[in-house]
Amino acid sequence: MSLHYHKRKSINLIDAYVCSGYFAAQTLPSGQFRPDIPTMARRYADGLETDDPEEDTLFMLWYRPHPVGAGDETGSSPAAQLRRGPPHSAVIPPLSAKRKVALFRTRSKLERDAWCWALNTEIEKMAHSNSHREVKMREVGDIVHNP
Repeated sequence: MSLHYHKRKSINLIDAYVCSGYFAAQTLPSGQFRPDIPTMARRYADGLETDDPEEDTLFMLWYRPHPVGAGDETGSSPAAQLRRGPPHSAVIPPLSAKRKVALFRTRSKLERDAWCWALNTEIEKMAHSNSHREVKMREVGDIVHNP
């Protein structure tokens, strides 16, 4: 047995958004979410018993693919590129940029809320540590002012 686990995929939380509940259930492929089916009680090996509806156990993460490792010293992450200075256009994606979706299923509503809280906390930390990036994103729009 190995104590080192292989990471299949890493997601950078810059520009990420967490959504849960009914909106997350709507992203399931057609026919997989059926709200009219009665909930079944479930019991897990660790003793957890729950009868939460399916929509209360789903959350999704919308994200833009960025290089993983924000804050690394090599300069390949968006945070490191921003510290180097201009040009910022390479790291500020357009609003029309495609987002990817990662959908997660938890065992209970309480577990889902804990995951959403933890992810939102990390997203907020990244936003506060890259406040200059947030300012730059606001300035990208070139708003036309009427005289």
